[in-house]
Amino acid sequence: MTLPTPNRAPHARVSGRRAHRTTVRPVVGIVAGMVALALLAAACGDDTASDGDTASGDPCERNAAVGTITVVTGFDFAASPGILDPIVAEAEGYYDELCLDVEIQPGFAPQNHTLVASGEAQFANAGSFGEVVKANVDGDAGLVALAHYGKTAIEALVVPADSDIETLDDLSGRVVGIKGDLPFSLQTMLGEAGVDRSSFEELLLDTFDPMAGFELGIDALPVYKSNEPIQLDNAGFEYRMFDPLDAGVPSSFGLLVVGEDFLAEHPEVVSDFMRASLRAMRFSIDNPDAAVQHALDRIATNQGSFLGDNTEIPRWQVERDLVVSLTPEGEGYGQIDLDRLGAEVSALTEVGVFETEPDWRSMIAPEIVDDIYDGGTDVTWEPYQEVSDG
Repeated sequence: MTLPTPNRAPHARVSGRRAHRTTVRPVVGIVAGMVALALLAAACGDDTASDGDTASGDPCERNAAVGTITVVTGFDFAASPGILDPIVAEAEGYYDELCLDVEIQPGFAPQNHTLVASGEAQFANAGSFGEVVKANVDGDAGLVALAHYGKTAIEALVVPADSDIETLDDLSGRVVGIKGDLPFSLQTMLGEAGVDRSSFEELLLDTFDPMAGFELGIDALPVYKSNEPIQLDNAGFEYRMFDPLDAGVPSSFGLLVVGEDFLAEHPEVVSDFMRASLRAMRFSIDNPDAAVQHALDRIATNQGSFLGDNTEIPRWQVERDLVVSLTPEGEGYGQIDLDRLGAEVSALTEVGVFETEPDWRSMIAPEIVDDIYDGGTDVTWEPYQEVSDG
């Protein structure tokens, strides 16, 4: 299985349709401030640093002392940003080289915040920054975004090719099939187009098979661009797509988040976890076949999984291309784009997802990944121990 090399955009920017109204403050919030202080204390040799540093100051001992670190994926062991990178980091020995004991558990992104909030997991994959903010606002989840791989929506809305739905306004009086809820990116796309959700019927589907959904008589279907369209293509089903990217809708996918308490207590451990994960993302982009195979190896151990090479090879091709093409020239994969995330939250506020705009800036710690790239596009790497291939 060989995937083509994607083309990286010379510079990718948010659509100029709206300037978000949030002002980014010079002070980055309580959690980020605590991280900065803890890292400074460690750098200055303060043996009272909150990271549980050993008396010797050995980073390997420090990381090992934390014990098992649990990461919950957003969708089984799918070949997707925020999932594939921890899988590859574990399989390639990157975590081991930094003395990190990492356990990766399959999960589902909308439910991950409860595991992190309870301390059952330390890191998780999030479907979008809007989901992160919503979990923090509604459930006081204490999630902090560390990496932001996908700088657009992964969702889209599909209609049959012969449908008379030519614009989003034409959804009025029609039936839209949904799985759980309408994704935030599509809520924003509809809201910006002036389409009220009450104008169409929503039918709750219990299947991920897009053909089965359309056979029930629905007129439109929310999809993941790396999943259902591929199934429709394979079935010979012709369709048209309303894509938030084409509409200039600010959104995101493929985030890695951490619990704020774990971040405050172990900032250097968090930094090392991200260093290994970012190195794994670069490996996955440069070596897609090997990376997807690591995901397939994991999938084979997960009883009941319906994923396989027929889903994961094309999934990584689509999502990898989105990550590469929308990462600005001169930036590393996963670096947080504050303007994009701020625009996403502002848009969700405008369409009614949030009553008032939340303090989203306090829910991000961009300095961790920024420091790892250190002004370049390569991950700075110095292993703490040698790891045998055997």
